[in-house]
Amino acid sequence: MLLLDEPLGALDLKLRRQMQLELKRIQTEVGITFVHVTHDQEEAMTMADTVAVMNAGRVEQLGSPADLYENPNTTFVANFLGTSNLIEAEVDSKSGDEIVLKAGGGKLLLPAARCSAPTTTGGKVLVGVRPEKISLTHADDAGEIPAGRNRITGTIADSSFIGVSTQYVIDSPVCPEFEVYAQNIDRDSRLVPGTEVVLHWNPAHTFGLDAAQDIDAGIETVEEEAA
Repeated sequence: MLLLDEPLGALDLKLRRQMQLELKRIQTEVGITFVHVTHDQEEAMTMADTVAVMNAGRVEQLGSPADLYENPNTTFVANFLGTSNLIEAEVDSKSGDEIVLKAGGGKLLLPAARCSAPTTTGGKVLVGVRPEKISLTHADDAGEIPAGRNRITGTIADSSFIGVSTQYVIDSPVCPEFEVYAQNIDRDSRLVPGTEVVLHWNPAHTFGLDAAQDIDAGIETVEEEAA
């Protein structure tokens, strides 16, 4: 077994990514277990077959990078590993494999299999969705959104063009800083700060967490590492 404790921390971004691939090649070649310690979430997901997210000295969740990202069990994992929009909602009803939730005067659908929280009628649930799973549509085009999708309304508060995508911050009744990452394919020039929009996504991309948890857990840790 080879222990690597922050081996790439002092490298610039481009060299660090090159070395990530080189370390993976070496690991495949020698065939032994590498234990790689890092505070860089992207690096962990890029390099690992199995990721252990640790919080206050204990393992918060263990699994493959895709499983932890798509199905976080706690708010700490959801916020620390990537970015999550978390919405406080109330269970309205359950129908088969689907849970109907009330949030901000509207309804959201959540697959029961993706909810780790109690789902009694009237109970509270934190509804989560990743920024890249969401589509952003100008309010004037709301009628073109396919039926059956989760949707909320809001106003663009800020936007940042970063090349491969545009990152939007939306002021919404269900979340004051709802984040959306729109891939740079067909940019709508109308989507500027102050514009009223509709956010919509496939209900299958929604996950549910126990509302008894701290909704901001993990965020401060990420900010500290960035600083």
